[in-house]
Order: sequence, then C-alpha cells, then structure tokens
Amino acid sequence: MGFFDFLFGGRKQVTPYDPEAEEPVLRIGICTGEKVAGFCSRKNGKFREVMLITSGEDMDEFCRRYDVDRKKIREITAG
Repeated sequence: MGFFDFLFGGRKQVTPYDPEAEEPVLRIGICTGEKVAGFCSRKNGKFREVMLITSGEDMDEFCRRYDVDRKKIREITAG
C-alpha cells in the first residue's frame, strides 16, 4: 500500500464495464498529448473517463483491471 492509498482509503474501486454497451478507448489531447483511458458508449458515443495514462505501466494496469486486450483499444483525439 502506497502513501496515497493510505491517505485515500486503499485501492480505487473499479467500475465494471459492459463490452456490449461500451468499447475501450484511449483519448489523446491534441494540444498537450495527455492520454486518458476510458470507455465510449456504443449507444450515444459519450466518453467515460477511467484513468490518466502517463506510462506503459499505466496502460498495462488499465488493461489488467478491466480485462481489456490492448490491441482492441481505439484511439480518439480530443480538442
């Protein structure tokens, strides 16, 4: 358990996703290049942010937490 885990009460709760209703997405900012992993609704296209990606380890953690194949993550740009 790290310092921030101690401060904020342990590991973050993982909100499950339904592969039938949402698809995994990596949103990349045009200006800053900031990467945010999340899920996009197949019904209305709304993006649900899950975690900031700052390294390959972060992306591995996202894939592990949500049982997502890295090859199936669609990249989108945000203005």
